[in-house]
Amino acid sequence: MLNEENIIEKIEGAIKKSEKYIGEGEVASYIPELANVDPEGFALSIVTIDGKVYEYGDLDTVFSMQSISKIISLTMALMDNGKELVFSKVGTEPTPYKFNSLIPIDDRASNPLINAGAITTASLIKGEDVDERFERVMSFIKKLSESDDIKFLYKVYNSEMKTTDVNRAITYYLKSKGIFEKSVEEVLDLYIRDCSIGIKPTELARLGSVFANGGVNSKGERLISEDIVRIVLSQMASCGMYEESGQFLMEVGFPAKSGVSGAILGIVPGRCAIVTYSPRLDDSGNSIRGKHLLDFLSDDIRLNIFLNE
Repeated sequence: MLNEENIIEKIEGAIKKSEKYIGEGEVASYIPELANVDPEGFALSIVTIDGKVYEYGDLDTVFSMQSISKIISLTMALMDNGKELVFSKVGTEPTPYKFNSLIPIDDRASNPLINAGAITTASLIKGEDVDERFERVMSFIKKLSESDDIKFLYKVYNSEMKTTDVNRAITYYLKSKGIFEKSVEEVLDLYIRDCSIGIKPTELARLGSVFANGGVNSKGERLISEDIVRIVLSQMASCGMYEESGQFLMEVGFPAKSGVSGAILGIVPGRCAIVTYSPRLDDSGNSIRGKHLLDFLSDDIRLNIFLNE
């Protein structure tokens, strides 16, 4: 929950301060379909654990989840297999290298929120074939977001599959290390499908509010165990903003996960989920305006988990 005193004024003030970053950075043109978005698109959605919603900007924008889907793959892998098995296949430590680098793999990926780690967790999701596994992912996201309008963005998927040679190399390398036994193409296919799931800002914020509320949705239903929520949030805090994760946690002070579509999902445990959308990225693949807006909101509304409210 948020302090209601002057809350709207403070949110609008933070948005105003973030406007100085308009025009900085570039869209993720290495995935051709992502280069077609409006580079100045913007949205902010905040959903509190008691169901209050604060919305601003282009709220009908449907963006691909990209790497934000990694928290879903991790959650489902843990639900399907337990943490002992999952973390025998993937590590838990941050890395200073790029999200698609082969360097932080060695015998296993450094953490579940780089590409190699998410490919690993995707391989652990249960189902008879890739279609069944993906249907389970879609159903879970629909349940968490309380929306049946979640879409599969085929154009994004098709565009990404044509430009995913590095991820294919990573997947083959992981199989060579005995991380999984499934078909390389099926594991890669599920990973790219997950990245290509289309969602709106408030749908994603509502999904995030389940994590903020310890795994319980707005109807009081437990959808995720507290233990899994704890694991996922700790990984978001330490690894969710790629090689900027340590600096982001130090300055902003709550778990977050970015995606190269320009979205960032921030989780303030016990209070709210925040989604920013602004497609211009820095060199790490994080939204420039989005990360600064989260910083302003953290300061102005006192969201830093390392400080008293």
